[in-house]
Amino acid sequence: MTQKKMISIFFQVVIVTLLSSCNSKTSESIETKKPILLADREAPLGWIYLRIYEDSTFEFESRGLERQGTIYPGTIDLIGDTIVFHYRDSIPTAGDKAILTENSVSYFGGKYSESVQIKLNELK
Repeated sequence: MTQKKMISIFFQVVIVTLLSSCNSKTSESIETKKPILLADREAPLGWIYLRIYEDSTFEFESRGLERQGTIYPGTIDLIGDTIVFHYRDSIPTAGDKAILTENSVSYFGGKYSESVQIKLNELK
């Protein structure tokens, strides 16, 4: 085997190893995130989900009949009973602010009002 071919194989192995380790770390970190608030509601032809994690990240998901819907990720600030959502990319039409009550999270300031029912709340 030539030295050139051995170097090429070495770099291919290194690249594959790096890519597979990145993927497993990403999957692992998503799976180990602990939710501190879970809320949802049935929507016409689908569901709306809100998941807030202990590291102040969140996912707002609008899911139609397909298995995976549109996920809007970001971080939150909790100011009294108001949740301010800082979306990473685009903002869903429900808006970027919501009032937290004992049983629901009610969005305001968007193109329409949205409310999801709380299933788990350890948000402090």
